Amino acid sequence: MLRKSWVLLLILVLLLAGCGKAVEPPDPSTTPSGEVFQIALPRIVIDVDGEGNPSVLGISPAVLKGLGVDLAGMQVPVSTAEQMAKANVQHIEIASVGDRLVFLVNGKPMPHLGWNSNSLQQGLNLLDVLGVQNAGLYKKLLPLVTRLGLNIVLRFPTQPGAVEIPLSEPGAAKKTTITPTTEAPSLITKFEVKFDENGVPWIMGLSGNDLAALGAGAIGGLSPDMVAKLQTGNIQNLELRMKPDGLHVYVNGEPLPLVIWDSALLKNVVDLYGQLSPDAPLLPVIQAFLPYLDRADVGILLHFPPAAGKELIPAKMHE
Repeated sequence: MLRKSWVLLLILVLLLAGCGKAVEPPDPSTTPSGEVFQIALPRIVIDVDGEGNPSVLGISPAVLKGLGVDLAGMQVPVSTAEQMAKANVQHIEIASVGDRLVFLVNGKPMPHLGWNSNSLQQGLNLLDVLGVQNAGLYKKLLPLVTRLGLNIVLRFPTQPGAVEIPLSEPGAAKKTTITPTTEAPSLITKFEVKFDENGVPWIMGLSGNDLAALGAGAIGGLSPDMVAKLQTGNIQNLELRMKPDGLHVYVNGEPLPLVIWDSALLKNVVDLYGQLSPDAPLLPVIQAFLPYLDRADVGILLHFPPAAGKELIPAKMHE
């Protein structure tokens, strides 16, 4: 009975949340196997009160729990609700728009995640190799995200007299684009690290221990368990590349989902951090450095020892 109530309530919430508003369907509508799967839901606004209690359409957690829907897992710590109100962070929006997961705070876009079918699959395979809990379930469910139009807003309490900040226009998240800088890099750093069979890192013939002895800073090694996992999954190299359009990650030369940014999105992050932590000791450093992260040409290529009998996978840093 409770399960039936939960389903009916969910349908009611979705219908009321839409209020007749048009939704934008995600693309494509079919899976690689040819099956039709396409879901576009109306924006769902979850209001958080001063005690951190979430409610949907004014329906309190107590009523929802009585109908078999427990929102206890979505409760926000009181300290967080207070911090959001003090910083005038009125709402956080998360939107799945097919090939990206877009984040907006007070209607301003933040760096977000992007993928295609290949990079998403590579990322899921890596979760499996690293033994992430429920990796098998994620491999089944996450590809469906690319065919799911979902927009969720967490709305926080405000201080008295605060001017209301409107939510983004419907469809704004999907239309979010970036303008990568064309300026020359202000920082260029590229190097390779080779890990031996014992997980010890080496750079230009010097081990991590040698570098530490020279005062160059210690480079963490890999545990025997991690080396074994990488060899079992035949993960031979991993590359991190900072570019004007975001942070790119490659495994065995194949791309993973990337963090998308440009100067404007990075500035929005800095502004948000300043609102949330105006007294943070590192704030001046973050304000000076982070907005120019898209001008850093950084490349780090990690080589891992292949398992016995495995053919060597060539590794070359991407431009």
